[in-house]
Amino acid sequence: MDLTEGVGESSSPPRSFGSFNSYDVRNDVFNRLVESGHEQAISNPDFRDFLDSHFNRLPASYGLDVNMDRVEDVLLHHKLLALAKDPERRPVYHIRFLENLCIKADAIDDKQYINSLSPQSFDDGDSEKVVPSHKRSRDHPVDFEPCFKLEDLNLDVRKNSKCEDDVHLTENFTKRQEIVHIPTHEVIFSTTDRPKLLSQLSALLSDIGLNIREAHVFSTTDGYSLSVFVVDGWPVEDTDGLNKAMEKAVARSK
Repeated sequence: MDLTEGVGESSSPPRSFGSFNSYDVRNDVFNRLVESGHEQAISNPDFRDFLDSHFNRLPASYGLDVNMDRVEDVLLHHKLLALAKDPERRPVYHIRFLENLCIKADAIDDKQYINSLSPQSFDDGDSEKVVPSHKRSRDHPVDFEPCFKLEDLNLDVRKNSKCEDDVHLTENFTKRQEIVHIPTHEVIFSTTDRPKLLSQLSALLSDIGLNIREAHVFSTTDGYSLSVFVVDGWPVEDTDGLNKAMEKAVARSK
């Protein structure tokens, strides 16, 4: 698809993207695409106008959210908005792995810690699993007093059931100091703009066991939306299973 393809008529006059303290993010995006050798940025004389048109459809807050280390995302966003013109394809979505978050195990409750190591709550039919969401809390620490001086007390731990329990809890506490790697993914939706869209998309993500860490939602001047979510809850970096789960969730929501 030609990224400079039109995306429909505007239902209202374009809003000026403007600049921020004499800094126009469009210049930076354009220059970085040229420096990276992007074909259209170099060869298409209308490419800068294309960028202006894209930014003018969106609110100023969109420019503030552009990641200058991934300026190609601007082109991806334009493509998704263009695909959303087709009613049969809505909502259009794009999923990719972002990074593994390193979190101390004691920062999450026991139940989520166990599930993060052995997810088993959701089967999409293709051997892929999703960790269920649980409310995180630091308000309920483990209530026990471990036996730290068993040798001094000269107790036989194997015969003392209380100390067996205490040692078991101590071992679990030690394990909870380990670092848990939690994969995070980015899910981008594009569809027609409408009331309660954010809550509907949030429910869609929750339906497949994803927890929303960030949400950035933008409405265009011609009646479309671009919604960017950062989520966790999918236990592997690979996105094939997550794409299949999303496809099924979208079908159910329709």
